[in-house]
Amino acid sequence: MSLAGLIPPMCDEGSMLLDGGYVDNLTVTHMRSLGAETIFAVDVGSLYDNMPQAFGDSLSGMWALVNRWNPFSSFPNPPTLSEIQARLAYVSSVDALERAKTTPGCLYMRPPIDPYGTLDFGKFDEIYKVGYEYGKEFLAGLRDKGLLPVMEETEEKRNLRRTMAPRRASV
Repeated sequence: MSLAGLIPPMCDEGSMLLDGGYVDNLTVTHMRSLGAETIFAVDVGSLYDNMPQAFGDSLSGMWALVNRWNPFSSFPNPPTLSEIQARLAYVSSVDALERAKTTPGCLYMRPPIDPYGTLDFGKFDEIYKVGYEYGKEFLAGLRDKGLLPVMEETEEKRNLRRTMAPRRASV
């Protein structure tokens, strides 16, 4: 993953690659174009914060530095570079997100991860548990309503699964 302004883009065969969240954070349209009929779309993007912040016509770097470190200040801090990046990623993909919610065959999920930030990599285990529990409840609800898609297993797939199982355990 490469975040514009924080990490330089990765180069691959002459193309510069950035985090896909800048274009489409939930790639439902692309999955449909590949032929998927049922798509489990899990939205883990941060919520859009549209609260306006007024800093006047100019912003002093010294004031911003002192304000950021002053625990008694009631003025909001200017957004950090990572906060700006998160907002840019969200704003640029909000239209695709709204389209994904109404796409036929798309089962949209949003786990309760709002307290976590986009770059909270150190809280991976905690976020993983929250998402896992949410996913189990979501799928159980679909199963109870009879809405969980059932994959028919052909004889060919069953034989392939049977032959692949021992290979996974080998070194």
